[in-house]
Amino acid sequence: MHYHYLTIEQREILERIIRKQYAAPAQLQAELARLHQPDYGVCIECGADIGFLRLEADPAALHCQACARLPVARPA
Repeated sequence: MHYHYLTIEQREILERIIRKQYAAPAQLQAELARLHQPDYGVCIECGADIGFLRLEADPAALHCQACARLPVARPA
């Protein structure tokens, strides 16, 4: 489980960023809820931790830096 790799201070920073970025109440609540999920900050592609600097730049990031650079597969 990756939940504890972010410090309390890092989570507080991310929460402040999320509160600034999302004005719509429903979207704000969804993003804040996601912040406290055990898999928050874990790449959905490879399962690696998403670096704090990447999350700080985009708290909604779903991919680590390596997977974000991979080309997107287009359906045939």
